[in-house]
Amino acid sequence: MGGVTARGGILPLNRVPAGWKLLALAASSAALFLSADPLVLAGAFAAVLALAWAAGALAAVTDLRPLALVLVLSFAAHAVLGDWHLGLAIVLRIGALVTLAGVVTATTPFGEMLEVLDRLLAPLRWMGLPTRPVSVAIGMTLRFVPLLSLRWRTLRDAWTARSARRPSWRLLVPFVVGVLNDADRAAEALAARGAFLEKRP
Repeated sequence: MGGVTARGGILPLNRVPAGWKLLALAASSAALFLSADPLVLAGAFAAVLALAWAAGALAAVTDLRPLALVLVLSFAAHAVLGDWHLGLAIVLRIGALVTLAGVVTATTPFGEMLEVLDRLLAPLRWMGLPTRPVSVAIGMTLRFVPLLSLRWRTLRDAWTARSARRPSWRLLVPFVVGVLNDADRAAEALAARGAFLEKRP
């Protein structure tokens, strides 16, 4: 699958086993919800940015661009309601989560993630349940944010090639439509694979 990949960097995260990285991602994601203090979350976000730089995966930061408007609107809505601290906390938390997921996917081959998820879901397989569609769904969810960034860059480049004006909010409609189409195709593919596995003897 496509998405950002790590380039250079002083921290060779690509050598760390996928299982450890997924475990760290899950633990870090849970830890980010233990605090709503903007200062604490700002420190966590800064640490994630430093990790992205050290791993040569700063391109993961561009994954935030498609979410920028949503984050701004979320902060504005909370500010209007008089709770800008909570709005800022939400923005920082999402920024850290998305960037961290981008770093993990940039430094982890998709096949390795599937192997780890298959092992974790093995008990369900012993019960006769097909686990590969679930593994693929989880892996695709982790990969989805980098793909959002790639789609946004494609739309932006197409706009730039056809117009001298800077890209604006007008890209949001084709972006959302494209994302929904991608989600539909992914869901159909997963459903088809699940039906195939159910029919296997």
